[in-house]
Amino acid sequence: MFKKLEKLKDPDYCESRCPLCTRARAGNLPAKIVQSIELFVTSGGCPSGKARMKKYGVRPNEPLPPQSSPSAPAAAK
Repeated sequence: MFKKLEKLKDPDYCESRCPLCTRARAGNLPAKIVQSIELFVTSGGCPSGKARMKKYGVRPNEPLPPQSSPSAPAAAK
């Protein structure tokens, strides 16, 4: 039972496995509507969504910002 409760606060669950959040970020309209209602009612989303915001700095309805690779060459001016 405690493993299920731990999953509720896992930011990676929201990012890659949450059925609502992953579908809403992919553009599924019904999921986006339900997620918008959830964000409004809970002031920021479920515990996993809030943990995702803390870890990655983005709300549950926003995609992760693109990460630049450290080996990428700097843009020439």
